[in-house]
Amino acid sequence: MMRYFISNLLIFSCILISFEGCKQDIHASKDFNTLINDQENGYKQCKSVNGVMVTVVYTPPEYIALKKMEASGLKGEMVYDSILENERLFASFMMVFGPDESKGNKSDIMYDGINNFKEYAERSLTLNFDMENNVELNVNQLAYKPALSSLENTYGLSKDRKVNLVFAPLTSKMELAEATNFDFVYSDETFGVGTLHFNFDKKKMQQQIPVIAIR
Repeated sequence: MMRYFISNLLIFSCILISFEGCKQDIHASKDFNTLINDQENGYKQCKSVNGVMVTVVYTPPEYIALKKMEASGLKGEMVYDSILENERLFASFMMVFGPDESKGNKSDIMYDGINNFKEYAERSLTLNFDMENNVELNVNQLAYKPALSSLENTYGLSKDRKVNLVFAPLTSKMELAEATNFDFVYSDETFGVGTLHFNFDKKKMQQQIPVIAIR
């Protein structure tokens, strides 16, 4: 009887907390990455146009801070909190360009629709150095261009290409940290997909942030 009572009490406690979810502790960025890549959680959005899949993933500051702490080799809550305090000022996203294999496109995205070396070179230059001119983040009637853009090198091991983008405040230090919605706009001149909008409910995503348990 007592065991039954305790079990029900735990379930009831979990329900009380569950408006924000019975959050699971996260110890490593790889576990956080699993949560982010589950589209039901709102961090990841995909759009398919003309056989090309364009994916935008919001990477929250808690995730970025955890990854940077792991990369540094340092440990401890003070290290994590220090990195997180800075990362909260920025908005970070990852774009993924790839073939939509469900539509029969199995090409490496760097060669998809390419007719000659000149076109390949232009695509490579755009992804490496010119994404700042093709992406915009709209927040509270302000338009932000990426302060940083970097293409991940896949060394030919993937048909996709990933571009990491970081947006910085324009007028006040906390404006991106306090934003409740992001309108991510990609104006394409590379893959023939046109202008795409990805709308993120930041307030809802924040409710999905797991408990970061620093070891």
